[in-house]
Amino acid sequence: MSAVPNIDRPQPETATPSPLPGILLASALGAAALGVQRLVPARLALPDVLVALVLGAIVVNSPLARVLGLGAHDRGRNRYGNGLNFVGKTVLRVSVIMMGLRIEAHLFGSRDLLAIILALATALPTTYLLTHAFAVPLGVPRRLAHLVAAGTMICGASAVNAVAPVIGARRQEQGVALATIFLFSAVALVVFRSVAQGLGLTPHAGGLWSGLAVNDLASAVAVGAQMGPGGSEMAALSKSARVLMLAPILVAFSLSRGGAPSRSDLGRTVRSHIPGFVIGFLVLAFARAGGDALFGDAPAWRTLLVVNRNVVAFATLTVSAGIGLHLSVEGLLSAGARAVALGAVAATTMSALTLTLVMQAADGVTPRLLLTCTASLGGAFALWLVARRVRATREAMHIPGEVTRRRRAALGLPLPSNDRYASPSGEYPVS
Repeated sequence: MSAVPNIDRPQPETATPSPLPGILLASALGAAALGVQRLVPARLALPDVLVALVLGAIVVNSPLARVLGLGAHDRGRNRYGNGLNFVGKTVLRVSVIMMGLRIEAHLFGSRDLLAIILALATALPTTYLLTHAFAVPLGVPRRLAHLVAAGTMICGASAVNAVAPVIGARRQEQGVALATIFLFSAVALVVFRSVAQGLGLTPHAGGLWSGLAVNDLASAVAVGAQMGPGGSEMAALSKSARVLMLAPILVAFSLSRGGAPSRSDLGRTVRSHIPGFVIGFLVLAFARAGGDALFGDAPAWRTLLVVNRNVVAFATLTVSAGIGLHLSVEGLLSAGARAVALGAVAATTMSALTLTLVMQAADGVTPRLLLTCTASLGGAFALWLVARRVRATREAMHIPGEVTRRRRAALGLPLPSNDRYASPSGEYPVS
């Protein structure tokens, strides 16, 4: 006789997996990266953050993933998922806040501020316009182009996820955009350091460029750390300025869709998208300036700065290992070819233009710098206008109805002699 279950007995709830396994795995790989650095001769050594990244990628793309139970498809549901999310969000943001104590006043000058302002005013709109201009010949839908542009301009996956509901993007479009953005973050992790060294950039300038060009926060800090001493701090500083642009970008998308928010809603939107870690970073940066001025030689103050530096360095290694644990080959190849091509346009535009601005801003405000800004914006706007007309023409050729008749007329397209277009009432005229 089979037992009858007691339906009155409360069923146990599924416990949320502990974040500890994921944190320990990423920390262990970070510590292993330090060990590898000590074993490899100095002339052959790579940056420790790059070693941590490679170790994570090796684990997730090798039989070790199966042994550890770290499947690429169910990473969010296995025992490591919560911990890796914690590392990628909380540990990262706390480390960025702590980087504020590493910003020395003499490291940051007016020309760095000039490069950041020009990147926000020139590189962001140029990237947006060119992304949409190339989306037309590539056949990429407008919503997906919005997502790729936003992720490249601002802060990677965070921007994609924030913009998607505002523009009414489908989940498939959101997923393709995320895969595309992450692919080019991975490219930056491998390529940027070599480019900076080839051009003779200082670690300071390389870090500034990393923060202005790399998609997501974690990758920007990791790339900046590869540049050398001070690189991660400058990357965090310039990246924080880009992150602040998410709020006005969301408002602009909302207005473009006809959803003009009230003044109170507008203020709430802006406040809700100013990340707390950016505020914390700025507060500690000012605290560093004040501390250096008031008691810069005090042993307790210098000890605090040393401890902070070591904690931030290991946290950055842990975050880099976490990034590597997400670099499954299958995931990187999941984006469609057209989306990848569009992502290449956006990433190349953002990287090349910000690099040019950083290098030219080092000489101050010059005619060459002003010409770069004017030419990039003007050329991108002209291409966008052409692409916009082409897209409108294509839409007019495929959408039936009276609205399309008016659009055809506005575009100067001929109307068919045998009119089979729907009337405003939705009925077709009898011929």
